[in-house]
Amino acid sequence: MMFRVICPSSIPQVTHLRFQCVIVCGLAFWNLGCGAGPEAEFKLRESTDDLITDANRSVKKILKEDFGTPNDLVAWERFPVNYGGAKGVVASIAADKSIIVTVDGDSSKIHQGSPILWVSGALVSDKPGVETVASFNGETNQLALSSGSGTPVVGDRFVVGFGKDLQLGRHVYMKNCMHCHGVGGDGAGPTGQFLNPRPRDYRNGVFKFTSTRPGEKPTRDDLDRIVKYGIPGTYMPSFLLLGDHETQAVVEYVRWLSIRGEFEKRLVGELSSDYSMKSIADSTAKAKVAYDEKIKNKEAAEKPPSPSKAIKIANGEFAKYSKEDLPGAIDETANFLADAWTRAEAAETIIIPSVHRVEDTPESRERGRMLFMSDKTKCYTCHGMTGRGDGAATEDFWPKPGSTEKYDERGLHDEWGRILKPRNLTLGQYRGGRRPVDIFRRMYAGIKGTPMPAFGGTALKDPEIWDLVNYVMSLPYASKPSLPAAGAGGHVVKLDEKPAH
Repeated sequence: MMFRVICPSSIPQVTHLRFQCVIVCGLAFWNLGCGAGPEAEFKLRESTDDLITDANRSVKKILKEDFGTPNDLVAWERFPVNYGGAKGVVASIAADKSIIVTVDGDSSKIHQGSPILWVSGALVSDKPGVETVASFNGETNQLALSSGSGTPVVGDRFVVGFGKDLQLGRHVYMKNCMHCHGVGGDGAGPTGQFLNPRPRDYRNGVFKFTSTRPGEKPTRDDLDRIVKYGIPGTYMPSFLLLGDHETQAVVEYVRWLSIRGEFEKRLVGELSSDYSMKSIADSTAKAKVAYDEKIKNKEAAEKPPSPSKAIKIANGEFAKYSKEDLPGAIDETANFLADAWTRAEAAETIIIPSVHRVEDTPESRERGRMLFMSDKTKCYTCHGMTGRGDGAATEDFWPKPGSTEKYDERGLHDEWGRILKPRNLTLGQYRGGRRPVDIFRRMYAGIKGTPMPAFGGTALKDPEIWDLVNYVMSLPYASKPSLPAAGAGGHVVKLDEKPAH
């Protein structure tokens, strides 16, 4: 089920989406200044714009119906986002015509004057805010309605203030975050282009600094910590003064933006191989080459369609696909994302060291130093022999992910295609947090979206990671960098030896 959360200045009619019902929640008591400034829009991906006309139009329609616009948000219940408000169902009817309800969510959101919207039953209306709560007893769950529009029956469902926190999160985001991260979380806000490193693009669903295992989404606590304390060494500031309520709301909004962005990415990825302009141009070009070769060899061959004809054929094929297969693709994509973000909050997803931190002794640091310089980790190839972020890997031309084509610039790149400077560990600036457990987690799971690999459960055991943590955390205080002596485990690189890649 979906609920529409909009600004009070423009309230559309209730509509029905496939099997999901979209309810308009006009929260008039939240004055979010929605009418100020130019109309905000979610920017579509280049891959979406590259789809053929019918596929492009279909994706735009799906995104608008399932997620809405910046000023007309849709809260899709399938996703594990705390939208705010409360939902309820009529359990029984009292003698005075008041109703006894079962509430799912924060019942404190239900109070006198709260607008109540009926999701099912005879009282469903296309005029939000007509029905309000006359009184509510939180102990007995007895609720009285203000209007005489009718009496619900047992089983009728309603929502009160649903989406209020998502709306607040949008307000906080547009006020504090949009200028860098962009309206849709694409990292392309008005000031984002002037920053280095660039602001995060949430739309890939990838967040660098998490407490979760490789491949998993961040927890709410991960995002909460970054919002509150910022990221040292970057332009991401601390927003500790926001307060817990606004911080929690903007965290949920960022999660929602990320889900929306990745939903678009995955759905378009499903369509691109058959219904993008690029794929059709490639296939027609290959067909033309094959045709010309057969004609050259005087072989029988059927002339391939022209690019315009191929696009027309593809639009016809998409009409059939949209009826038979597209609903399933939407459902599968939504379920995948819902599972991924739900799993992020599971206890088994959080990285918890199997042993306590190894005592920070000279012996532990020396073991960590040997690991840093060994072939087990090859930390030196990126971070440099002395940890200053000047390893040989920063001078190479690296291939793009999933391709043999190399980047035009030397050095490491992140998943967003931007130059990535390995951390200078001698500065003592740790972007993912400076607690020992934070650095342990960086080494255990790597840094998502970057070439920083995961060592946990594979190359290193937990005590070895702790030795490496102790060594790395000692580097800002080392009086003179030195190389490890030969004889310890792993391959020790000499100064005149070229590091392996």
